[in-house]
Amino acid sequence: MAASGPRAGLSGLRAGARRFRLTRRGTAFVVAAVLCFAAAAALSAPALLYATGLLLGLVLVGLAFVGWGHSKVVVDRSFSPQVVEPGQGIRARLTVANQSAAPCPEASWTDRLPRVVAGTASGVLPALGPVGADDARIAATYALSSGTRGHHEVGPLAIQVVDPFGLVRRARTFGGRHRLTVLPHRYPLDPIRPRGVGDDGSTRPAPQNVGLGEDDVIARRYVAGDAMKRLHWKATAHRGELMVRQEEQHLSPRASIVLDLDADSHGTALHRGQWEHSPTLEWSVSAVASVATHLAQAGFVVTLASHDGAVDVVIAEGQDSVRDAMIALAGVEASTGADVRPGAVERFVVLVTGRLDADRAQRWVRELAGDAGVHAIVSSATREPVLDDLAAAGWSVATYGPRSDVPEVWSALDGSVSRAQG
Repeated sequence: MAASGPRAGLSGLRAGARRFRLTRRGTAFVVAAVLCFAAAAALSAPALLYATGLLLGLVLVGLAFVGWGHSKVVVDRSFSPQVVEPGQGIRARLTVANQSAAPCPEASWTDRLPRVVAGTASGVLPALGPVGADDARIAATYALSSGTRGHHEVGPLAIQVVDPFGLVRRARTFGGRHRLTVLPHRYPLDPIRPRGVGDDGSTRPAPQNVGLGEDDVIARRYVAGDAMKRLHWKATAHRGELMVRQEEQHLSPRASIVLDLDADSHGTALHRGQWEHSPTLEWSVSAVASVATHLAQAGFVVTLASHDGAVDVVIAEGQDSVRDAMIALAGVEASTGADVRPGAVERFVVLVTGRLDADRAQRWVRELAGDAGVHAIVSSATREPVLDDLAAAGWSVATYGPRSDVPEVWSALDGSVSRAQG
């Protein structure tokens, strides 16, 4: 993680300038000072003015005390590991360094966590010496965990100082936000023989799983020295970079996995700038992650895409890894718009979507027409006539509900079974 620089510390100073707060004791001192001043005038008792001055003086001393400390603090934050599986333990490490010539008094700190990340991110910050001193830097660690996939932002760090009399407190924030990535849930899947893929099954590389001619060529990134005659123009147009032909398809069968992120299909909408939680979307992402990992481990070259083009990953040697694909899936969100643009697809296609209406189902049928085998995993909220339309198009269809078991639904795509119950 990048460290927060001096500019971040000064920014925290300006933000903190508006965050002076009197404690209850400090408020009582101010009230008592006002009463003493009023009583001095009403009772002609000048001695009470000394009490007024003393009380207000202590409050002003408290203000000065909390004002001069932590004026220039640099915060560095890191996670170990930074990319984690759901529920995996995480160690966060904070380093706080004083860059001011003045020492910093003891304070309390709190690291701001998103709602879906759990942890005790708070503690006591010991007094820091001036810049250059041995005690000008301090490190702290704490534990985190999260079961929710996504790119979660942790920070900034809030530091709160209270004066020795307990009259005034001041809170300041330092540093920026650092990203913690939680990958989707993945489940081990059994080998199956999807209808139309081949007798050797979809999970074992075999020559009969692949076609002839153009489809027998793997495209890899162009490197200096490759012959121009080996350029793969179709892959170049799809990937947006030069790709060359590499005849390895007979050893590595290919598959496409397409994730439909349509907000209407998954029953979600934006609320105050955030997408509402969608159980079917989370189930779909987990299913796609599981299938992609399963096929890649079985030797497939896997093209992973979303309906809107937001995800475009090719899991293959020399290209993207399974980890790259999981990181891409960790950050996917619902998408508005009815367009269906999955890009180039292979002869073996797995489509994972939400609830389909007749119109959207026909869009998918048209988009994937001509492929040797389309295997759709569809929300059980989809009406029966729509499922019949997909079956009529030659698709193998399995349905799921938010609580369905991913391995069971995957197994339902076996050639002998057409649908699973959600």
